[in-house]
Amino acid sequence: MPVFNEEKFIQECLLAVLEQDYPRDKFEIIVADGMSSDRTREIIGFIQDHYANVRLIDNPERIVPTGLNRAIESARGEIIVRLDGHCEYPKDYVRRVVELRQQLGADSVGGVLLPMGETYVGKAVAAAYYSPVGLGGTALKASEVSERVREVDTVHGGCWQRERLRAVGGFDTEMVRNQDDELSFRLRKNRGKIFQTLGIPVKYHVRDSFKKLFQQFAQYGYWKVRVVRKHPHQASVRHLAPALFVLTIFTTAILSPFLQVAAWSFAGLLGSYLGILVVVSLMQILRAKGRARHSVRAGTWQGLERRARSDAPYRLELKLWPGIVLALIAIHFGYGIGFVLGCARAAFGPLPSDRVFECVTR
Repeated sequence: MPVFNEEKFIQECLLAVLEQDYPRDKFEIIVADGMSSDRTREIIGFIQDHYANVRLIDNPERIVPTGLNRAIESARGEIIVRLDGHCEYPKDYVRRVVELRQQLGADSVGGVLLPMGETYVGKAVAAAYYSPVGLGGTALKASEVSERVREVDTVHGGCWQRERLRAVGGFDTEMVRNQDDELSFRLRKNRGKIFQTLGIPVKYHVRDSFKKLFQQFAQYGYWKVRVVRKHPHQASVRHLAPALFVLTIFTTAILSPFLQVAAWSFAGLLGSYLGILVVVSLMQILRAKGRARHSVRAGTWQGLERRARSDAPYRLELKLWPGIVLALIAIHFGYGIGFVLGCARAAFGPLPSDRVFECVTR
């Protein structure tokens, strides 16, 4: 578990992992801490005093891939399961991903993320992840109650055989972000298979401010360029569209004072974009309310509650409408600007803004 300044969630997360139905004498929890400046290390130390199978190691580089590699190298088990400090895991998570990996002969398996927030902004951000025009991948798109298992390009977290990770070189330490995507591509390139089950929900605590959300997706976009440069076949329209949109918006805005056609193009493009977000977000809320009413009539609401799938998208209130629109704007423009700056970095070398993308944003 790589962490940095997770005092808000680390205790609840660790205690949930310690309550796993996997035999406690058969697993250890290794927390790779990026030299947290809050109470994270203190809380971990307190838990260590009561549980011998919790270990704390230092991650001075303060980035996820180095923390993961250090934890993997110090691990004593033959199976590695990655966890995150801002997630809540069901009690059968470890057992089920270990069993599923063995049954399928997979290189990696995982569950499905359920974004959730506590504040107004957090709830709006969580809903934006589910939006049809959001940027969440397959790990964030499953909301139905299902035991279906599907093959995917990448998956949240992961469960691997330790020696298999070593054989492909572990996590790429150049990737401050997108290290999961990059590792998954190398595994698949080496004839590996990755599976996701919709029956294992993992609650994910999203960013609680639009600024943090923008920074998060700006980093995703920036580091995606590095992944695409290393593995060109991984590029898709989904990755390029936000960058092309941002370039068009800024180009027409700059030319607007000088060219009338640019001014009309800027106004039309921006107006259409905002209009689409407003309509799509409203429709998302109305559809969610309709599904919730249907679930109550069908007597399945309790099942949804037990599966922790009602936080999003089933409980969307109309007052979240503006927040969802703002969250989508932060996601799109953050990713697009990050991708453009990543391309500029690749073409022209180091930029003054590089340091913003080389540190964690939690």
